[in-house]
Amino acid sequence: MSRRIDQVEKYFKPVEDLNSLSGVLFYISALFAIAIPLLSGRVGETIFQYASIFFVLMVVLHSISQGVSSFYFLPRAERERRKQLLSNSLGVPLTHSQTNNYYNNEREVGLERLSANLMENSFFGKCLCAAMLKSERIKVVFYSLLLLFSLLSRDSDLGVILVLTQTFFAGGILLGWVKLEILRMKNERVYSSLYSLHLNQNGPFNINESAILLDEFAEYECAKSSASIKLSSKVFHKLNSSLTEEWESIKRTVGL
Repeated sequence: MSRRIDQVEKYFKPVEDLNSLSGVLFYISALFAIAIPLLSGRVGETIFQYASIFFVLMVVLHSISQGVSSFYFLPRAERERRKQLLSNSLGVPLTHSQTNNYYNNEREVGLERLSANLMENSFFGKCLCAAMLKSERIKVVFYSLLLLFSLLSRDSDLGVILVLTQTFFAGGILLGWVKLEILRMKNERVYSSLYSLHLNQNGPFNINESAILLDEFAEYECAKSSASIKLSSKVFHKLNSSLTEEWESIKRTVGL
């Protein structure tokens, strides 16, 4: 039975909405960027000017939506998530938002519970990144082949080639895939480190184990901050039940 339901999701809702809007605006602007060079000389001057103005408007709105999401809503949501993680782990009410069956372990409050919660977060994080990467890799391969075909074709319009190049390298397709791959690898590394830590743990954490835990906590938070990615809620809800069952098995193995 799935358990990871969290009140902090309401802080991520504007991020998801803006990301969806940004995606729509991006593809509309890319479509017009391809169409405008083809329309030149084929339509009236008035229509061409309106199309150019609409293209500029889409680009500006896309930049604004990305900026607001990346520099305001996402850091705000991540700050609330971090406070909730520490509140649940250490028993200190850093925020009024409370978890509702989100963290699935029975450790007493303290560093041991922080370690268990962090291990659970990194486990879900690496699995969600891996699931999201399936479509991201297909997208990167598709655009790579499309760009390569355009470069090799003598009949390709230069304006189309420039738009495809900008879309692939500067439009976030390549960078988004790279950031998601890095986030997956860092989540896997944090999870593996904490798994070994719990597997070899005997009694309360000593000073060395506490230092390892705090280092992994900093690594996890830095990875999320540098990636600036909101993991897909759709993928999360789809995999929640199966991942919860797997997490239950992991808990029994390491004694959480």
